[in-house]
Amino acid sequence: MTDARIVRTRAALHAAITQLASTKPVPSISVSELAALAGINRVTFYKHFSSPAEVLGSALALDLDSTREHYISSYAEHSGDPVEIFTASIDQILDHIDRLRPLYVLSVTTPQDGTVPNLLADHFTETISQYLEQRAAWQPELPEFDRAVVARFFAHGLVGAIKAWVQSGSTAHEPFLRSVLMSAPAWWFPAAA
Repeated sequence: MTDARIVRTRAALHAAITQLASTKPVPSISVSELAALAGINRVTFYKHFSSPAEVLGSALALDLDSTREHYISSYAEHSGDPVEIFTASIDQILDHIDRLRPLYVLSVTTPQDGTVPNLLADHFTETISQYLEQRAAWQPELPEFDRAVVARFFAHGLVGAIKAWVQSGSTAHEPFLRSVLMSAPAWWFPAAA
């Protein structure tokens, strides 16, 4: 069982980093200002995290990990339309971005700060790697390729698509979902159960 103080401290740090990262680039956020906004001292901060970027990664993962779990478990059950599972998962990611839109707008308009795009790319790479591992067991058979390369390729492509969507100022999900779906190769989806 996790200590309630740890939960409170991490929650305070998550709230503070999302607030600060919505107003300034992550590399310019100091541990001192993050700790102060979270109501803790630097010593306590370093008991939990090593940098503001690590805190942001943890905060984003709280939301995005549940999307990954839902996506992977939906395919594991192998019930339902694979295309609908895919688009519903991407739609959940867009909901996440909508909730944190100021943070994402700042991150994509600050080219020297790759923190958020890199965190997203790493998250999506892990998700796609898990998916491809699972997908290999279903028909139609996957073509031969290096899964690590393919996972990174599609993860960075999704980050690029998100960047274009955020920069456009659009909040409409349907055109984005349609564009991403059209970019998926034919082998991406298993045959429906």
